[in-house]
Amino acid sequence: MHWDFGSGQVGDMGSHTMDLAWNAIEAGLPTSAEGKGDPFNPEVIPVKLETHFDIPANDWRSAIKVSWYQGGALPDSPHPGINLEKIGHGVLFEGTKGSLVADFQNRFLMPQAKDGDLTYYKPRSKAAQFPPISNFLQEWVTACKGSLKTSCDFGYASDMIEMMLLGLVAYRVGRKIKYDGATGRVTDCAEANDLLRHTYRKGWTLEG
Repeated sequence: MHWDFGSGQVGDMGSHTMDLAWNAIEAGLPTSAEGKGDPFNPEVIPVKLETHFDIPANDWRSAIKVSWYQGGALPDSPHPGINLEKIGHGVLFEGTKGSLVADFQNRFLMPQAKDGDLTYYKPRSKAAQFPPISNFLQEWVTACKGSLKTSCDFGYASDMIEMMLLGLVAYRVGRKIKYDGATGRVTDCAEANDLLRHTYRKGWTLEG
């Protein structure tokens, strides 16, 4: 929970829980980030926190917003019958015709009453479906033996946690910031850009 040594829940369960959304939307690096939560403490990371990101379009969907909530901060429930506080680690997808609430084991689909006709939906053929994600430990062993492929490889993981950590930067400066993922720079806030890297004390530099 200390700024000098970690990133709180964002770097702990954040990298697991956000995967539920990140995997489905095939996200890229955000173009902006903002965050708010407990009053800023220069020593420790907030418990209550929410961060919001603008994610650019890809080849099958338009630009979207992605949000992270922790420590009691929650989005509004899509229906009074769904208590998001009891979901635990989960994700909420909000569409134009309904919502999907999910955790690591369950899925709850809620069409909107007005535009709830889902007959337009055509499932993918079996050949076009993504294969189930296997046991992560077995994936690691198989990759080491020669396949060199896992469901959540380093490129996937680094982009996702880069987004999450950018939310902490936005929280620390107390404003929405714009981000250029290609150069890895905040383009409209020098203070935020300075927080992207750490200046080590002489004798404690990590070269690599």
